[in-house]
Amino acid sequence: MPAFRTLALVILAAFVVSIFILGYQFLQGLDRERGARDAALELNQGILTTITYGDNRTVEIIIPPGYELRFENQRLSINGFTLPENEYPLPLVGHTLGEGFHRLIIKIRDNSVVVGE
Repeated sequence: MPAFRTLALVILAAFVVSIFILGYQFLQGLDRERGARDAALELNQGILTTITYGDNRTVEIIIPPGYELRFENQRLSINGFTLPENEYPLPLVGHTLGEGFHRLIIKIRDNSVVVGE
């Protein structure tokens, strides 16, 4: 009987560790998603401020691993999350940004918003 109890405890411990690992991975994914949305929102705010006031802005963002920020005509897109709900009044010009730290300069040139590093 003690062998069965030990076996049951080992199986229970393996089950608990598996649940912990899956939960940890899930929470890490949520944290990366939040970071991606925060980066897009920060850049969105910089673009709106530049459009409103017309002066250059510098924005620093961190794009988490597995995410890519794209400039799609008059919107930002980061893995399916797009900003703003309506389009910007001016077209966006910029290259796709991958994961990592980016210091971006936002300016208006030739009646479009240019975002570059």
